[in-house]
Formats: sequence, C-alpha cells, structure tokens
Amino acid sequence: MNVRVFVFLLFSVSVVAAIGCSDKVPMRGKVTFSDDQSPLTAGTVTFQSDTVLARGDLQPDGTYVLGTLKQADGIPKGTYHVTISDTMGMFTRGGERIIGPPPPLPPGEIIMRPLIAPMEPKTVVVDGTQREFNIVVDRP
Repeated sequence: MNVRVFVFLLFSVSVVAAIGCSDKVPMRGKVTFSDDQSPLTAGTVTFQSDTVLARGDLQPDGTYVLGTLKQADGIPKGTYHVTISDTMGMFTRGGERIIGPPPPLPPGEIIMRPLIAPMEPKTVVVDGTQREFNIVVDRP
C-alpha cells in the first residue's frame, strides 16, 4: 500500500472518530423527594433509547452524572426514557435506616423496603442545549 494512501486513511479514520465522539452531551442532574426536597442517596439513573443505554449512580447528595462507554462520558443526542433503579433500602424492624454494612442483628431484624414509590418512565430529549435533568420522586 502506498504510504500516502495509508496516511490519508489513518487521518480519515481519526477525523470520523473525533466527530463521532463530539456528539456526546455531558448530562447530570439531581434526584430529590417531592415532600421535603431531600436527596435520594441510593440507586442508578438510566437513560435508554432504542440504541443507547446511559447510566449514572446516585451520590450521597442525590446527584448523578451520565456515562455510556465509561463513567461520566456523556450521552449522544436523542430521545430517552428515564428510570431510577436499585432503590431498595435496609431498615431495622424499628424503622431505622441502615447506611453501610448492616450491624449484627438477629435474623429477621433487617428488612428491605423500597426508597421511592413506583414511577412511570419520564421522557427527555437530549439536544445539547440542556445539560441537566433533575428528577423529583415520591416516597413509598
């Protein structure tokens, strides 16, 4: 293969790859409860289309940052259904929420309970102008 042809092909592939990567939009947000605006501190926010799945784990302050191929790398433009998953919490029978590893308790003293009420997926259009999508949830 001619060196010029090889260099041209290599350059073309690099340009196409760079253009493909530039279509991602940084997207972040915060999930709060409707009753007191306190943050939801556990779970995963998922944006899903027919071809893309982006996720962001909730942080202790209720914030998330979306990523597709790697954490926080953004999301391609498009229309997405937004859901929140993995929102089970550990509680003692007395109702106290356990954060971190459960303390040693007799069997049956720890119960799992959903942290949020069931919710319908929300729809959002990511077009590059909006880079934040906050979500308000209800308690169970």
